[in-house]
Amino acid sequence: MRVGVDARMLCSSGIGKVIENIVSRMIDDKPDWHFVLLGKMSDFAKFPFTKKANVELISCNAPIYSIREQFEVPWKLPKDLDVLWCPHYNVPVFYHGRMVVTIHDLAHLALPEINKGFLKQAYAKIMFRAATKKADQIACVSKFTISELKKYVPSVDEKKIHLVYNGVDEKWFSIKKGKPVHDKPYFIFVGNVKPHKNLRRLIEAYKLASPNIKQDLIIVGKKEGFINGENSISELIKGFEGRIIFTGYVSDEALMQYVAQADAMVFPSLYEGFGLPPLEAMAAGIPVLASDAASIPEVCRGNALYFTPYEINDIKKKLEIFSSNQAKQLDKYADCFTWNKAYQKMEELFTQRY
Repeated sequence: MRVGVDARMLCSSGIGKVIENIVSRMIDDKPDWHFVLLGKMSDFAKFPFTKKANVELISCNAPIYSIREQFEVPWKLPKDLDVLWCPHYNVPVFYHGRMVVTIHDLAHLALPEINKGFLKQAYAKIMFRAATKKADQIACVSKFTISELKKYVPSVDEKKIHLVYNGVDEKWFSIKKGKPVHDKPYFIFVGNVKPHKNLRRLIEAYKLASPNIKQDLIIVGKKEGFINGENSISELIKGFEGRIIFTGYVSDEALMQYVAQADAMVFPSLYEGFGLPPLEAMAAGIPVLASDAASIPEVCRGNALYFTPYEINDIKKKLEIFSSNQAKQLDKYADCFTWNKAYQKMEELFTQRY
């Protein structure tokens, strides 16, 4: 087979991990297949699997969600591909070959506060419809995402939809704790700067709980980045600078140490198509306090201490309960989500005729 992959998001935090883990396994497992990866050459240089003999690299710097990508991507792709994998909903509408599309979530339709502006919202509606219509197969990363897809794109052909859970990197199961990264017990938050990650309510809850708990709160990310939708974070943590700590950018290795040495991960998100950080924490043997919204209960199941993410007092209460009781989740639960399983499902979709 000749397989094309839109790999322009290879270095993105979430979708990039999906591309890396699926494609690297497929390249190794299918030496007789030819893979055409479209993306930035500087990104490809960071990943050894892109240098394999059965891989062809095509430079494409067209920005995601741009008009330019709609012309450049189909123009640069070879015409004789057996299948094209689009790991996001921004499919090339002028591409006429067989296509598999992965839908991670419907946040751009479900959360208009993320997609502010008429043009952005209109673009999302058009592209989700185009993606579901042009795709021969659609991979959704959770049952929640499937239900959201049916809700916001009711015209989708349900026979095309397949459940393909993401996986947890094997490295999370065997982390060896190194030099202490913090000199006190702490909770950890891992997430980007988008408003639906719900950092503001977590900080408010933590401030209320702080007299009753021993843990600091470590936030992996830059304080300066919490401007769009999370403005005035500096004002919010005023007086708590010694207990609420922003790490700034950290490497993957440092992130693993921060997670593995935490008392617990707090995951207060309002909306997730899958939600990988709590599973990574579980794989590292770290308890999870999590929102009961969206896909999170589906993924974490009975292995997290849940709270209502819109209620600051409930988040506060669960922080206090955990701090006093040290509640634990089932050991190594996350090992039922593997990239090998995800790869095998995607291989089936690549070869399956609709």
